[in-house]
Amino acid sequence: MSPQSALIIGASRGLGLALTKHYASITGPSNVFASVRSSPKPGEFPQGVNVIEGVDVSKPDCGDKVVNGLKGRSVEVVVVVAGLLKPEKFGESNWEDEIAMYTICAIAPVKLVEALVMSSSLAPAAKIILLTSEGGSITLRTQGEGGGMFGHHGSKAAGNMVGRLLSFDLQERGIPIAMVHPGFLKTEMTKNAGMEEFYDQMGAVTPEEAAIPFAEFVDKLDMSMTGKLWAPMGARGIGNAEEVMGKSVKDHKGPLELPW
Repeated sequence: MSPQSALIIGASRGLGLALTKHYASITGPSNVFASVRSSPKPGEFPQGVNVIEGVDVSKPDCGDKVVNGLKGRSVEVVVVVAGLLKPEKFGESNWEDEIAMYTICAIAPVKLVEALVMSSSLAPAAKIILLTSEGGSITLRTQGEGGGMFGHHGSKAAGNMVGRLLSFDLQERGIPIAMVHPGFLKTEMTKNAGMEEFYDQMGAVTPEEAAIPFAEFVDKLDMSMTGKLWAPMGARGIGNAEEVMGKSVKDHKGPLELPW
């Protein structure tokens, strides 16, 4: 069943913006909350969407600002999309970039979920989704893929662990939480990281294309699926999925559970 309300944290671009538009089309714009760090451009969001400005997920008050922006409303779906990708090579790692990635991908989700739960900002049938990545799967990292990308892969792995631990804290409340790899996305972030050359080879999709199976996965999410890492689009966009998980994943229909 489609939700009656949604909160997208990190909604200013990419998948966050696509999900905001998608949920506005099915729930009505007034039932969608979109948190952004800066003021949006005119016409950036559908008219009527509740924009929560000034939410910087690299700051400790991010959760409180989201709760204040809800103005007493409760939401059924919470999607934490905010992320950061800074490419690294061995011998050229960057201390500040790594801290920023870990803060946004693994610390902010804790503060956001805590704030929403403790303020009773979640509806009775609420679901929480953390956008992480197959890049955070230790099992899917191979010699062929090589090293580097320490902060990105490390922070995503930490984000997956955070979601796993939160699933235990939310168990008694009946709130499922899932970590999601949305597919290989054609975004400004991946383009700036030099990944554009792999788009065709890896079956990359636009955020708008990814938003549909993402939302369909959210509709299916229940307590039997909580605390796990999922790929709504299956093995598409995961270059070594067949090598690591077996050739059968190529024909897998529906959401694919990924290994840690």
